[in-house]
Amino acid sequence: MLVPVDILRKPGKLTEEEFEQIQKHPEYGFHLIKNVYTVSLIVANCAYQHHERLDGSGYPRGVKGDEIHYYGKIIAVADVFDAVTSNRVYRKAMLPHEGLEILYAGAGKKFDKQIIEAFRRAVAIYPNGLTVELNDGRKGIVSSQNEGIGDRPVVRILEEPNNKVVHPYEVDLRTDLHLLIKECLNIQENSLTL
Repeated sequence: MLVPVDILRKPGKLTEEEFEQIQKHPEYGFHLIKNVYTVSLIVANCAYQHHERLDGSGYPRGVKGDEIHYYGKIIAVADVFDAVTSNRVYRKAMLPHEGLEILYAGAGKKFDKQIIEAFRRAVAIYPNGLTVELNDGRKGIVSSQNEGIGDRPVVRILEEPNNKVVHPYEVDLRTDLHLLIKECLNIQENSLTL
């Protein structure tokens, strides 16, 4: 809210001064939240810490390990996943499983590994209703989840390469291990229907 919009929407690389402005947002958030009397000060503190990292490489204070509140560690994982799986003016969104790989790459160093594992089990990486393309060219809609395996859902196939499917059918990525979600498709950009 307090970072200049032209910096937030800049398509190219930020200057050092612009990045310093971006790095002030946890402090801005802390001050905004702490002044809301109906919100716990812990919430404000965790907003302040959501860019801190276990190894001390984060910002704004460079705190590490147990100096970061447990909830701040949770918010850090969710924030990174949201950031990398969202479209930005300077890059296209990563696929959800790629976002998980970013988190796992920092497990134990930047992020709490147990929190990443809990996040993976609790979040539908590919939510129901999402239109996807599989690595074999088939397209469909995620129809249900496999409990505890959010990155291997059930997909209702609606289109095969060069062929519209008359009778949709489901494939379970939990058991069809050779299949992978290759791309998440924008529902407005394709003609798949249930």
